[in-house]
Amino acid sequence: MFSEIFQSVNGINYFGVISTVIFFVFFTAVAFHAFSMKKEELSDFSRMPFEDETKDSNDV
Repeated sequence: MFSEIFQSVNGINYFGVISTVIFFVFFTAVAFHAFSMKKEELSDFSRMPFEDETKDSNDV
């Protein structure tokens, strides 16, 4: 049933290629951003879960 529906869609063969290209571009951009970060910024990010800085509701 689904194969009949998919065969009737024009250009369905390009969807796989397009989605792979989008994934590759996004993954490359994220990897580039991660490898280009400064060590100080990475150090700050690594300490964030352990810092106890809670704001009071009146500090807004």
